[in-house]
Amino acid sequence: MAVSLRKHQSNPLMIYIVVNALIAMGVFYLVVDLLPFTNHYPVEKYTRPFYLYLFWWIFFGISFKKYLNLRKRTLKHAVKGCLKADGIPFVVGLILILLLPKQHYSITFYILYSFILVAIEIFIISVYYAFHEAEVATVLEVQSNADHLRPEIREDHLVNDEVKEFMSSYIVQHRGKELLDFLENNAGLFLSSTLLINTTEKFNIEKVSKTRYATIINLHQINDIRGINKFVSTINRRLPYGGRFVGCFEEREQRKRRIIGSSRLFGQLLYAQDCFVCRFMPHFNLTRELYFWITAGKKRVLSKAEVFGRACFSGFTIVNELQINELTYFIAEKIQEPLTIEPRSYSYLLALERVGKGESLFKVYKFRTMYPYSSYLQSYMYQNNNLDKGGKFKEDFRITTLGRFLRRYWLDELPMLANIFKGNMKLVGVRPLSKQYFSLYSKELQQQRVHHKPGLLPPFYADLPKTLDEIQASEKKYLDSCEKQGTFLTDLRYLVVIVINILFKKVRSQ
Repeated sequence: MAVSLRKHQSNPLMIYIVVNALIAMGVFYLVVDLLPFTNHYPVEKYTRPFYLYLFWWIFFGISFKKYLNLRKRTLKHAVKGCLKADGIPFVVGLILILLLPKQHYSITFYILYSFILVAIEIFIISVYYAFHEAEVATVLEVQSNADHLRPEIREDHLVNDEVKEFMSSYIVQHRGKELLDFLENNAGLFLSSTLLINTTEKFNIEKVSKTRYATIINLHQINDIRGINKFVSTINRRLPYGGRFVGCFEEREQRKRRIIGSSRLFGQLLYAQDCFVCRFMPHFNLTRELYFWITAGKKRVLSKAEVFGRACFSGFTIVNELQINELTYFIAEKIQEPLTIEPRSYSYLLALERVGKGESLFKVYKFRTMYPYSSYLQSYMYQNNNLDKGGKFKEDFRITTLGRFLRRYWLDELPMLANIFKGNMKLVGVRPLSKQYFSLYSKELQQQRVHHKPGLLPPFYADLPKTLDEIQASEKKYLDSCEKQGTFLTDLRYLVVIVINILFKKVRSQ
C-alpha cells in the first residue's frame, strides 16, 4: 500500500501539463505578435517548429518531474526541477538554430520566448507557494488573571554613588544626556532592581537569574539582533509580571535620513540599493533565503509597528516611547508569557482568520498592507486609537505607504478571488470579520450573519455608513433583503449601486 501511494505521488499531474501547454502557446503567439519580423508570415513559419519544440518541452518536463504535485515538494525543489526541465530543450533548440542557418530562424525570438516562458512558470510556482505559506495573522489575547497583571512587590534601594556615576557616564557617552534623563525619570535607572546591558546575544540574557530584576534596559539597537523574538522572549522570562523592558531601535524613516545624509544624489542611490536588499527581498519566497545569506539577519529595516508587534508577541505591552538622537526608545511591560508559535512574518500574502457561514472559521487571503507583526497590536490599537469612519482605526501607523495605495483601490483584496473560487465567499456580501470585530456586533446581527456567506464587495460601499452602528444597520438591511427578496436579486441590485459609487462618486476604501 505504501509503495503504491509513493508511486501515485510520483506521477505527473495532467492539469499541470495542460496549464503549462496553454501558457507556452499563449506566450508564443504573444511574442510573435510583438516582435518585428522580416518575414511577413511569422506565425506560419514558426508554428510547426514551435509545436515540435512544445512536445520536447513537455517530455523533458515529465522526465525531470516538473509536473509532480507541488504540495509534495518544497519551493526550492520545485524551482530547481523547473530550471532543469526547461534548460535542456532550450540548449538543444539553440544548437539546432545555429546548425540550420538556412532556415533563418530568429535567435532573438527564441531566447526572448524561452526567457518569458520560464519567468512565468517560476512566478506561478512562487505565487502557489505564497498562498500556502501566507502569514496567518493572529490577534493577541491578553491574559485576564489580575494577580499576574499586578507587579510583584519587591524591596528596592538606590545603588551607591560609584555605581550611579559609572552608569550615568556610560549612558551619556554612548547615547547622550537626554536618554539619561528619560531613563532616570521613567525606568527607575538607579534602583537596585534595574539591570543595564548593551548586548545583542541571547546568551547574555539567559545568564540573568529569573525575576531578580524588575527592569531590564538594553542600550543596543534591536535592528542588530539576529533572533529578535527569542531575544525579547528570553527577557520576558527573566522578569516578573509587571516587570519592564526598555529597548531601542532605528525606525525606517530614521534609517532613510541616515543613509541619504547630506549627499542627495549618492545618498539616494545607496538608499535605493538598501530598499531592494533589505525591504524587497525579504518579502518574496524566491529571494528571502538570499537576503538572510547576505545580511545574516542583522541591521534589519524595522518599523515601529513591527518592533511593537514583536514585543506584544513576546508577552509585553507598550507603555511609553520617545525619539532620542535618531533612535526610538520604548518601555514595555510584561503582561503574559511569550507566544510559542513562530509566525512567518515577511510574506506579501496574509491569511486572515475570519468568521464565515455557519460560524465556521476560514482563511481570507489579502496582499499585505501593514508592517509585519501588526496583527499582534490589535488590542493595543483598541486601547490607544479610536475608530474612524467605516470602522477603521484613526491614524493607523501600522499601514505601509504602498498599503494605503492598495487599500484605496481595493488591490489588496484581489487574492480574495481565491476564496470565491473555493466557495467560502461570494462577490457581494457582508464583510468577513475577525472574531474580535465580530464580537462587537449585536447578538441579533451575529446570528443573522452566520446564515450567509461573506462577500468581496460589502454593502458598506452602497450605503456609505460612518459609524459602527450605521455599519451594522447597513448590513442588517442587506441581509433582510436577501431573506425577503432572494440573494441573487439583492446582490445584483447592490452590485449596480456599488459600481456606480466607485466609478462616478469616487468612493474609495480606507
